[in-house]
Amino acid sequence: MTITIALAYLLILGYFVIERSLRQGTQALSLNRGIADAGSSKVLWLSGAMSLLLVIAAPTLNAYSMGYLRNARVGWIGLAVMASGLALRYWAAKTLGKFYTRTLQISEEQALINQPPYNVIRHPGYLGTLLLEVGAGLAVTNWIVLLAAVIIGMTSKAYRINAEENMLEEGFGEQFQRYSDNTWKLLPFIY
Repeated sequence: MTITIALAYLLILGYFVIERSLRQGTQALSLNRGIADAGSSKVLWLSGAMSLLLVIAAPTLNAYSMGYLRNARVGWIGLAVMASGLALRYWAAKTLGKFYTRTLQISEEQALINQPPYNVIRHPGYLGTLLLEVGAGLAVTNWIVLLAAVIIGMTSKAYRINAEENMLEEGFGEQFQRYSDNTWKLLPFIY
């Protein structure tokens, strides 16, 4: 196992610690999924588990030269991408505060958040997670893991974003429409 792989595992551990520490209150910790969730919480959980298993399998794949990139710089770039994704995820969750939940739900007192980073990207937490997953694929220096992380990550995030935007439009109506007209879903200038 290389140093970049070991550091990638530490950053992934950091992700789980941050996720747990930022959840505030029973609603934030609840696993109760309403109709608006549309199974998207389960999709995210499964995609995260698959990505994690691929990252864990990377040293074995590399040992058998299956997808191994053999470039230490790629691993270090991956760690930088992972760290930036973790920072963005933390910032997004901290900004949402008590409205940062595991499943899709809107509480009675909730307002539409449009302060940074939500004033540019509607789903910066998902972008942070996607960067973490893609960065992990790079950090383990394996193109098979990287490709799978991109496909699994984008597919699951697109499904979740669709469900979440339907919920937000229903909950906030015209206010959400105005907000979405002035922000990007996930990737600035692209999507």
